[in-house]
Amino acid sequence: MRKEFQGGSLKKAAALICAVLLCLPLCSCSKFKNTEIVLTTGLSGNQLFKVGSSVCTLPEAMIYANTYEEQYESVYGVEMWEHDFGGVTLEEYVKDNIIAQLATIKAMTLLAEEYEVVLSQQDQEQLQKAAAEYYSSLSQEEREWMNLTEEDARKLYQDHLLANRVYEEITKDVNTEVSDDEARIITIQQIFLKTTVTGENGEEPCSEEEKQEIYAKAQELLEQIEGGREFLTVASIYNQDTQITHTFGRGDEEVVYEEAAFALEKDQVSEIIETDQGYYILKCTENFDRAATEENKIAMVERRRDTIFRQVYDELIANTPSEFNNRLWETVHFDSTFPARTGKNFFVVYENYFEL
Repeated sequence: MRKEFQGGSLKKAAALICAVLLCLPLCSCSKFKNTEIVLTTGLSGNQLFKVGSSVCTLPEAMIYANTYEEQYESVYGVEMWEHDFGGVTLEEYVKDNIIAQLATIKAMTLLAEEYEVVLSQQDQEQLQKAAAEYYSSLSQEEREWMNLTEEDARKLYQDHLLANRVYEEITKDVNTEVSDDEARIITIQQIFLKTTVTGENGEEPCSEEEKQEIYAKAQELLEQIEGGREFLTVASIYNQDTQITHTFGRGDEEVVYEEAAFALEKDQVSEIIETDQGYYILKCTENFDRAATEENKIAMVERRRDTIFRQVYDELIANTPSEFNNRLWETVHFDSTFPARTGKNFFVVYENYFEL
């Protein structure tokens, strides 16, 4: 029997859009597996691309374009669209990301049948309301510029919801148990004395004689601290890292550094720790940040979910042919031809109807 999901609270809704769309190795227009770039045939009318049997139209892409154009202009200004950022303009960057994100959504809907995911009548009613709210907020000029109908908006909302539900179904059996120790977040202060020098090929080890001198200096500093000198005072003078205070969890640092840090009790100072980059002296200022640890538990579970999902998703993309109408997408530009915006944010409306 197919699994019919009821409307209402959706734990992964906006989180999926932000995390999966932006963090997965997305299948952008130039990076589809088995992609055929077509100029006229293969895709008809306003069809922008296909992933398997799933089609994205230009009006759907224009919803994203309208949303992102406003967001980027509010930060960078209109004049920044053609600015060269190391060989890529802001316009090119945003347009590529739009296609990548939409391609991910469209690809994910292909998995709905395989995982027996269908939307309920209540879902359909909510989708219609969301589309009506978004569409009615647009001016007539915006609608004409986007060549958009209310049905276009409803279809894109439906694909977002299906993608979220597919993600939930694929990852529903993920182990959500994470111990305090696994997720523990600590805060340390550090003094770092580097044992490398900048050479023609980047950072290179210093001489053995220089290394011994640096170690002697580290011993001197440790003795000062053990003699009662304030750790932070010594660190502010001698630390050669960009930061003194560092908050992190397991797996964030190299093993020797991490093991020494996690073995410390609160206010305890370590011995001298040797790494390939230099010597460290650490002081633990918080050996168990409860609030941060609870947040890390959530993040760890989500990483487990994403790992499982990526396996399914990557296999799908590797075996799914795609087509992209590059010529059609080249007609879209972020410039003064954009009409004044009155419409609501597409994603905010979505979250209002399909809450976290």
